[in-house]
Amino acid sequence: MMKRIISLGLLAVLLTMVANAQINEKYKFVYKLHGQTRNYEVCITEQQDTIRFEWSILRNFKWQKGCYKMGKQNVENGNSLSWLQPVDGCEVALPANETFGFISRKAWKSLKENGWFIYNGTTYRKVVKEPTEKQECNGKKVIHVSADVDLTNMWIVDNEDLPLICKTSNNPLEIDWTVE
Repeated sequence: MMKRIISLGLLAVLLTMVANAQINEKYKFVYKLHGQTRNYEVCITEQQDTIRFEWSILRNFKWQKGCYKMGKQNVENGNSLSWLQPVDGCEVALPANETFGFISRKAWKSLKENGWFIYNGTTYRKVVKEPTEKQECNGKKVIHVSADVDLTNMWIVDNEDLPLICKTSNNPLEIDWTVE
């Protein structure tokens, strides 16, 4: 009887944890930087107003991993992308204005309502003339934007919960990525 009660208790805790996770998605991010390619496995989860961007990569026959954490302020109102290079074993809490791999919900709302948003002090505008093929990332609709000043392109998943940047090109930092 006691084992049954403990099992039911553990099941209730597990179900509560699953119910509290609004986002739980896995991706492969393929980064192209300075002529090199890096493939990162990424798991993005949201629990209790914090998004965890957990990454791992096989380098030199060893798995390296780490995490970027973003609280409610980042997720809702961030206005800057973090360009911190991943460091093995580090869990980094980003400053309140930064996001990693996605834009804030405030920026997404501006994009949807106005056709533009500002990130890192740069205005990104929705590209009006699109090719005839479907603009999708892993079966999800995307919005293509281009920066006013340097013509950086981003394709952002059209999802308020997680406006993931699924592709970049022409980044002057020479760091572009594609989500697979």
